[in-house]
Amino acid sequence: MVELKPLEDPGEVLSLSDRYGRRELERLLERDFVKIFVLKAGGRAAGFAVVWTVEREAELHWFEVFKPFRGRGLGKTFFGKLLELLRREGLESLLLEVSEKNEPARRVYESFKPLLAGRRRKYYPDGSDALIYLFRLSSS
Repeated sequence: MVELKPLEDPGEVLSLSDRYGRRELERLLERDFVKIFVLKAGGRAAGFAVVWTVEREAELHWFEVFKPFRGRGLGKTFFGKLLELLRREGLESLLLEVSEKNEPARRVYESFKPLLAGRRRKYYPDGSDALIYLFRLSSS
């Protein structure tokens, strides 16, 4: 069973990701505009996402499926569940950036038909461009 839940215990993700430290995650959890979700597969943490919200807009700051769970289609499942959850919460759009070289992430995101809202040339240290994707969550 795969489910998406609000993150309550930073320890669930710290051992599987080096993106954030405990104190940083705890500070983020205290902010009203930050939502952190954990993907659970078979009751185990399989990934997490950090979303910032302002009014009816959301911006994805981090999205990760942990290495032991990659290659199983969980990224697409996770992202679809995240979009649906944000839609149910009344958000109208989600914005994210991804490296043009990150093919696995691009395949997941592009399967949900985003608008290409922009490109930041040579944005990443390796010289790759950042693609800015916009997902409409409501029909308005």
